[in-house]
Amino acid sequence: MLSTIFSRWLWAILAFLCLGTIVDGHKKRGDKPEHLHHGNQTLHRPAPQIPTTIVKLNGTSIAVNTTGASPGNGKVNKREAVVGSAAGTKSTFLVFARDAASAYSAYSGLNDYGIPYELVIVPAAGITLPPLQSSDTNPVGNYGGFVVLAEVSYEDSAGNWGSAITAAQWTTIYNYQTKFGVRMIRLDVFPSEATGTRSVGSCCADTVDQPLYISDTSQFPTAGLKQGVKLSSLGLYHYPAAITDSTTTTQFALFSPVSGFSDVTVAGVINNFSGRKQMVFFMPMAMDWSLTSSVLTHAWIHWATRGLYAGYRRLLLNTQVDDMFLLTTIWDDSTTFRITPADLATHVQWQGSVLSKMPVGSNYTIEIGHNGNGNIEASYKISKSACKAGPVYRVDSPQTPLEFVKPLGTGTSLWPNNQTIYTFTDECLATDSLAKFFQVPATRDSFMHVSHTFTHEDEDNATESDVLKEITWNQRWLQQMALSNAKWFSPSGIIPPAITGLHNGDALKTWKDNGIVNVVGDNTRSALLNSNNEHWPLISNVAANGYDGIQITPRWATNIYYNCDDVTCDLAQWNSIGTKGDFAALLKVEEVTNTRHLLRLHHDPFMFHQANMRWVGVDKRTINGVTGQYSLLQMWVETVVAEVTRIVNWPIISLKHDDIAAYFQKRMTRDACNYILTQQFSGSTITGFTLSAPSVKNRCSVPIPVTVPGALADNGIVYNTEKIGNDPLTVWIDLNGRAVDLKLKTPIPW
Repeated sequence: MLSTIFSRWLWAILAFLCLGTIVDGHKKRGDKPEHLHHGNQTLHRPAPQIPTTIVKLNGTSIAVNTTGASPGNGKVNKREAVVGSAAGTKSTFLVFARDAASAYSAYSGLNDYGIPYELVIVPAAGITLPPLQSSDTNPVGNYGGFVVLAEVSYEDSAGNWGSAITAAQWTTIYNYQTKFGVRMIRLDVFPSEATGTRSVGSCCADTVDQPLYISDTSQFPTAGLKQGVKLSSLGLYHYPAAITDSTTTTQFALFSPVSGFSDVTVAGVINNFSGRKQMVFFMPMAMDWSLTSSVLTHAWIHWATRGLYAGYRRLLLNTQVDDMFLLTTIWDDSTTFRITPADLATHVQWQGSVLSKMPVGSNYTIEIGHNGNGNIEASYKISKSACKAGPVYRVDSPQTPLEFVKPLGTGTSLWPNNQTIYTFTDECLATDSLAKFFQVPATRDSFMHVSHTFTHEDEDNATESDVLKEITWNQRWLQQMALSNAKWFSPSGIIPPAITGLHNGDALKTWKDNGIVNVVGDNTRSALLNSNNEHWPLISNVAANGYDGIQITPRWATNIYYNCDDVTCDLAQWNSIGTKGDFAALLKVEEVTNTRHLLRLHHDPFMFHQANMRWVGVDKRTINGVTGQYSLLQMWVETVVAEVTRIVNWPIISLKHDDIAAYFQKRMTRDACNYILTQQFSGSTITGFTLSAPSVKNRCSVPIPVTVPGALADNGIVYNTEKIGNDPLTVWIDLNGRAVDLKLKTPIPW
């Protein structure tokens, strides 16, 4: 059943980019401040409607919009469990798109979950369909879902539009759907008889928003989406519809009334054509910038999979605060700020408050990156006798190009010659009230902890000698402070100072020699991202980084700037880059951008700095209707959490630095195993599944997650399960040389 129509424009080529000016930590590259998000939107334009043709499938007359449509073979009826019927189907999705750029909005949601898919680029000249099923007596399907973007349609020289997939090929696909109970997703479709609908217009101008909402979540309950939540359609040119055939068509998403549309109209429908089911969206998707697209993608994934898939869903919110114990020079007035115990104590209490607003199963804990020299400097100012050696006063780091690659063995040491041995006493450390705060186990264990190096020396051009002291002195200090004994401490990672040193082979080798094997990067710098998969870390190599084997975990920047301690400063810096708006506008950008990151299941931590935790003396603000004192970090978290929980009921989880790194490493490792989930059928129900990885002889060094919508039967097999809050059950399956078969406690009907 071919729907219509598709945008002429390759709408996903341009993106709503929330990117930053490339500056990190305290380092200025040029004259612009760090990590500034900019946005522009691509307006999606409508395309002409394709005429439909009536064909018969399974005895039912159906309107299709292919040119020269041909009927089905008429022999595929409701399947019975007899010889020749399907034994099961692989759950891999087959995605059809016109080009690789726009295809991102069709497959990226699957990749977010780790669900296997195959992408087929369909040129105007057409394609040969891949084999859809095995040739066995009781065949196994090769695909568990279809995603079709903009009907892979092209305009011919006469101005007529038609799909590059032929009518005969569509019939083959439709018959396969019916035989194997496989569902289809159609994105960016024009309403027509082919979908049991008609168009009631198109919308909207680039400044007009026609909100939409999911009106019925019952068809995809495992998605965890909240019904009735308004979502923006701004920038997504769409085609409001009305249902004309209620016997085959039901709506699940509606557009709200706006000027030109006095009543609600249909945004998406589910068609059931004699057992062949499809979900149709009368709007495009823009997964690279649109929060709404991200939300709707969860709906179609869970509907198409029925909640059973290889992969899993987990929302991680990790806020890393750099520069603890250091002084920060404030951007707008050149004063300095250093956090106080009172600021931190407020955040201890507040973490419990914000956690109470999160769904069941959540946890939230701030992670702190420490610089021990700041502690010594503060104590020395109070008592030189207690800290006789004094802090490390080094020469400022030289400026380097952003992706400067240091020749091995070069550089100039900046540490003073008289600072060669760590000699600081317990008395010295404890002279600083901030250190005393962290030495209380209860308050220490209210945060997560990781090293940020000793003095925060930029390491792009640093010598091996300086890097060795930066790492080992801070390790010694963390031990002396008992931070390394904290409930959540990451001994194997660091936050590099200003995210430097990642092209310095001397630095990377020194890190690894001293137990540091993972660091965070900066997502505004493409050189620090894995270009093969946005959910993989980057592993350093000699050619690009000077040394092999250090994991660079991606990390998000925000519009909360490292050198701002209050709203006035942060807003002034934001407006200095050419943006216009008040602080509410800034927070709105953060809300939309970072909620999208979280709902896209990105596990990248978010970057903040100690000045952003100033609470004492700040002006009162109203956040989410509650007036009070808030630090910049608190305002950001409250805003993002409120938006996330408005849309979904998923638990929100915080992990420490090393555990986040392990998440990324395991994701990359299991993806390389090329796992396959094959559903097992009995009649028209899914009774269980087989997990395999034939390309690696069913051996994978990490467990493979499989998400199930209910419980498993007693399979007599030992396996690990994970059920957190409202998230579905995840089964973590080890592949040790053979495929694993598991039965569902309750079969899933087609």
